Amino acid sequence: MQTQKSVVWRVWDWFDDRYQLGSLMDALLHVDIPRVARTYYLGGITLFFFIVQAITGILLSLYYQPSPDRAYDSILFIMNEVNFGWLIRSVHAWGANLMILFCILHLLRIFFQAAYKVPREVTWVVGALLLAITLGFGFTGYLLPWDQRAFWATVVGSEIAGAVPLIGEQLLVFLRSGPEVTARTLSRFFGVHVLVLPASLLALLAIHLAFVHQQGLADPTRNKVEPTGETEGEAVPAPGSREEKKKLLPFFPNYVLDEVIAWYVMLAALIVLASLFPAGLEEPADPLRTPEHTKPEWYFLFLYQGLKIVPRIVGVMVPILGAALLLLLPFFDRNPYVAAAKRPIAIAIGVICIVGIVAFTVWGWLS
Repeated sequence: MQTQKSVVWRVWDWFDDRYQLGSLMDALLHVDIPRVARTYYLGGITLFFFIVQAITGILLSLYYQPSPDRAYDSILFIMNEVNFGWLIRSVHAWGANLMILFCILHLLRIFFQAAYKVPREVTWVVGALLLAITLGFGFTGYLLPWDQRAFWATVVGSEIAGAVPLIGEQLLVFLRSGPEVTARTLSRFFGVHVLVLPASLLALLAIHLAFVHQQGLADPTRNKVEPTGETEGEAVPAPGSREEKKKLLPFFPNYVLDEVIAWYVMLAALIVLASLFPAGLEEPADPLRTPEHTKPEWYFLFLYQGLKIVPRIVGVMVPILGAALLLLLPFFDRNPYVAAAKRPIAIAIGVICIVGIVAFTVWGWLS
């Protein structure tokens, strides 16, 4: 054991002499965060589910064949013939939903704590783009089993995109790689799901984490922010003083250990859900037989329900405008205050939107 350890340290020293890895690790790990920061570990949990998705997705891709005549059979093979294949697929399916859920919760936490304000505007924009990519993962991956539910849910979901004014028809053809959901659609979705979206997410994630590292976590107890990004109304303790140390918490190992505990809890919950409620598989996709009740996944249900009760252009343009406002929120919200009591308009709009989306989602689920 001693010999093995010395070899490891010798290898580390070899790389450290050439690339100063020690300095890099110090810069990444030895930072302090405000003790009053309330992240609820939502961002870290979202990252954890992405790691789970990457690992399980790679394992599934070893057996999956993206063609209409083989996709369904390959899923059956994974579930019935591959050791623990059913569990890996179920973990992947549940992980996708939980990744989307916690990404949304993370965004809501940032919004209600006003952590998107100066100087974190671009960090918010990158985070919103990460949410869009996460939804793209869910949309493209849903078709891959090529069963009745996946096929017709993709038909309905892509028709929502086809309802966009002016460019709807072109967007529909682009998504489906043609006017209908066919073998080319499956091939395109698979390529986007395993190549385009992962590469895009990794690039944005690196930028997002770099911004968070450089700017630190926002203090939710601060009074207001100035255009320079500084905090007003709080005494700033001298660097290295006892007052400063009381207000700060080491990222490593304190915060990292808390994150690891949260990851273990999520892993346990994921295994339980995947074991008790494994991912199912309906009959093979049949373009000539439409099921009675076809709905998109839960994160698109509010759009689906909205299109059923309002004019088509309204049901499409309202979410598009809402997404644009969400993306550019830090540049529209010029209120410098952080406390929720001093941001009544933003908080009210946020609560109304959440209640509306949840209500339409439940309505669409029950209808």
